[in-house]
Amino acid sequence: MDDRWMLSRRQLLKTLAAAGALAAADLGWWEEPLMRPRRAWGAAPVRFQFSVPEPKRTALVESLAQRFNQSQTDFEVKVEFVPQAQARQKLIAGIAANNPPDCCQVWDNWVGEFEGMGAVEDLTTRVRDWKYYKDVTPIAWQTVTLKGKVLSFPWVVTNDGVYWRTDRAVEYGIKPPKDDWTWDEFSAAARAFTKPEKNQYGFGMRGQGTWAVLYATEFMYANGAQVLKDGKVAINSKEAAEGLEWYLDLFRKHKVCPPSVPTDGWRGIVEGFGRGITNMYIHNSGSSEEQKDFVGAKSFATVPLPLGPAKKRTSFYFSETLTGFRNAKNREGAWRFMSWCMDDEPKFMYCKTLGLLPSRKSLADRPEFAKDPAYQGFIKSFPFSIVSPYLAYAGWGGKIDSEGVPLFQQALVGKLTAREFLEKFAEVLTKNMA
Repeated sequence: MDDRWMLSRRQLLKTLAAAGALAAADLGWWEEPLMRPRRAWGAAPVRFQFSVPEPKRTALVESLAQRFNQSQTDFEVKVEFVPQAQARQKLIAGIAANNPPDCCQVWDNWVGEFEGMGAVEDLTTRVRDWKYYKDVTPIAWQTVTLKGKVLSFPWVVTNDGVYWRTDRAVEYGIKPPKDDWTWDEFSAAARAFTKPEKNQYGFGMRGQGTWAVLYATEFMYANGAQVLKDGKVAINSKEAAEGLEWYLDLFRKHKVCPPSVPTDGWRGIVEGFGRGITNMYIHNSGSSEEQKDFVGAKSFATVPLPLGPAKKRTSFYFSETLTGFRNAKNREGAWRFMSWCMDDEPKFMYCKTLGLLPSRKSLADRPEFAKDPAYQGFIKSFPFSIVSPYLAYAGWGGKIDSEGVPLFQQALVGKLTAREFLEKFAEVLTKNMA
């Protein structure tokens, strides 16, 4: 590895610390492995594809890889950073060419698709003998288990909540939302937060990427909808259509969302809030640390999703996984690296620095997570969080992204009604129930 490249990673960490995006107290831990990278002559290479290569994560993951490399002499992890929009297709191409990476970081809704291709290594026997197996929450294991087989490590876990600007609520005289707030109260807050003359909007709706459909589905569930009922696709129900219509109208009719919604992915909604364009958005805890830097820890809070007309609400539970491949060239090296990433220190530091929740109970109970106000909206959502219903079938993961999202975007801009979108989306799901 080029020393100049390593130096640039160290400089980035220092810049992040100086800007407040990385705690100064944590800088030494992350910087240390980059100061003395091991020259691993004779060590077997381990290819690790990482799919969220934003600058901060890039530096952190490279530091983790170097720390692992320095912890033993058998293997040397080489990280392959791939942009999120290209990651899934690159993995599919590698699998088809019988040249996948040894392991990768992907979301659980992709794992089923790769398992359907016969590409994922079954980890069931090894994880059940692994020292931290019982410390991982059962629902986290559920996100990576398909047909009784454990296919991945649940590296971190996420559920969804609402970020909102506490300082602007005071400025505009808006009543802070309670944990049991309703759709009507959510809509009223979004309207009160919207100040077009100031380029400020009440709600940063996501319109791009898989989670655009998932966030909308959470609102449909709050109206009594289900993705599956009695083994059949039911997302085109009356309850789903009414719930989706209400959600879409926040953008189409009430204009409480910025005009950029149809093209806003996760960076768009996070940075829109950080730049002061939006005053609420839905996301997981993964952007909490960024918002502490963007708007300040005292200027925002998180709260659970609002209760819908069905007097219920649902937050979908996901995991960011570490996944190995059956035809990998170094399966043992992949296992050693993935299990090391789940150890106390590397897992705690990765989650803490990025604002993600650990899947291991003993780490999640630490005060850095359990007592931080920025996490309360997510922690309070655990009682009504469920594994995403879209994990039910292996073929759904890729189809939501490739077919569901374009259909959803058509509904956003009025080319499809809520009912028309759901009918077409139900057809996509039904055809891929393998």
